[in-house]
Amino acid sequence: MRRPTLLVPILPLMLVAGCSPALNWRKVDPEGAQVSLMFPCKPEREERTQPGPAGQPVVVRSMSCKARGGQFSFTWTDLGDARATSAAMRRMHEGIARQMAPRASAPLSVRGIAADPEAFQQAFEARPGQPAQQARQAVFSREGRLYQLLLQGERLDAEAWDVFLGSVQLPR
Repeated sequence: MRRPTLLVPILPLMLVAGCSPALNWRKVDPEGAQVSLMFPCKPEREERTQPGPAGQPVVVRSMSCKARGGQFSFTWTDLGDARATSAAMRRMHEGIARQMAPRASAPLSVRGIAADPEAFQQAFEARPGQPAQQARQAVFSREGRLYQLLLQGERLDAEAWDVFLGSVQLPR
């Protein structure tokens, strides 16, 4: 009589693990952003115009992609005035905070960003009674340019967020 091998019970687990999408990190240099960063998947680019400071229109650009159940997004715009970035960062944070419950926040360690108390990273979770959702947001600025990194999904990979945020490089 043959004894069953351990490969039989392990085989389905290996097949499932082989089908889950891996994070395929790649360097991206978004045109006009004056920054480079890593995305775990091939991002798509979008652009829209919206009212900026004092009502003048600004072009808001973003890149995003989905991997491992999370949506990785990078958004930037040039406000044309470094004095306008603090209020804009605050509005970006407040926009998510109206929809989700703020959790832990932490300072940013992106070399070359403007020193500003509004520049930080924050975790968010769905409010009670809402579908499961988490988000991580980082907002910062440099020379009138406003930047936001966002990762959102049902359950987030903390290590992927650290790589995404840690990959941001601003030219000197």
